[in-house]
Amino acid sequence: MSILRKVHHAIRQIIFGDTLLPQVITLSFVEPQSEIAVWLHGLREPIDVTQRLSMACAAPLSICIAFAENPALRTQKSAHLALRFSERGGRQMDLGEIELKPAGSISLDGSELAIFQARSSNNYCLPRAQLLAHNLLRVYKNRQCTDASSIRMTPGGIRAMAVLSIRPYPVALASHDHAGGNIFPLNLMGDMGNGLFAFSLVDSRNAALGVERAARVALSSIPIAQSAYAFQLGSNHFRQLIEWDRLPFETKASEIFRIPVPAFAQRVRELEVVRSQALGSHRLFVARIVSDQELKACENLHFIDGIYQAWRMKGRAAELNAALAADSLNKRGVPTSRFAAVQREYRS
Repeated sequence: MSILRKVHHAIRQIIFGDTLLPQVITLSFVEPQSEIAVWLHGLREPIDVTQRLSMACAAPLSICIAFAENPALRTQKSAHLALRFSERGGRQMDLGEIELKPAGSISLDGSELAIFQARSSNNYCLPRAQLLAHNLLRVYKNRQCTDASSIRMTPGGIRAMAVLSIRPYPVALASHDHAGGNIFPLNLMGDMGNGLFAFSLVDSRNAALGVERAARVALSSIPIAQSAYAFQLGSNHFRQLIEWDRLPFETKASEIFRIPVPAFAQRVRELEVVRSQALGSHRLFVARIVSDQELKACENLHFIDGIYQAWRMKGRAAELNAALAADSLNKRGVPTSRFAAVQREYRS
């Protein structure tokens, strides 16, 4: 390593310490995850919305929260609403908060799907100085993306996304059979209750157009052992169709729609799209769950934010190194050292 690089590494070590991790960390959880609780504050009583919310759009950063139709929701415009993220176990510490402003709603099948934009956010996982350094680095990296397909987020949106990703969120493979069909990873999604499910796709990409035309999707869970496929198939978001016989895994037909799904999936939900709405960079799809076939509960692929991972692994260096090696294996199929994983993340 050159002297310049050694100095550069030393400065980063002083500023970030052991918190300079990849922005997205892979972990395995049995669904629904029970590590983090999310409470909506600002109505008469706090409401547990842990399993009733989904990130709906990146720019502007928007969140979809499902309610049974409730007169209290009509006061949301004048209420000071905020999502608070906290541990379910341990000391039940508050880890972050996002203040919300109403941005519309969808009424469907006795449910109110409220859409909010992030007004501001607070992240309690790191000391303020370290958190500022992370936020500046993330804003810089977002501005450095010159790819036409990249999404430019505001600094406030980047900060709020880090808080939103304290809650582990599952990743699945979505497939449809329109005009030859496609299969691609999906991570902006959530159960809305009352038989409804919401998910979002980048509005300008072919995956969203294909779902809009197909109006039905099969959603397959990804066991952690097969998590690398989620990253390998990311480019399918830009394709109109794929060659099914060239996939690196076997497929089977879904129960009702007969859409090809991975043979390794332990849970397959078939969704019929009933509403879609453009929100900015993303299009929000609302669907009815037509079937939900779960063969067995298993640990599936989830994402969390690297800042939260730094908090949960604080003082546990050996476990952190093991988690980073596992993260690299989950993403690329090749285990690496902690230092190499971090360098790849921040040079990319």
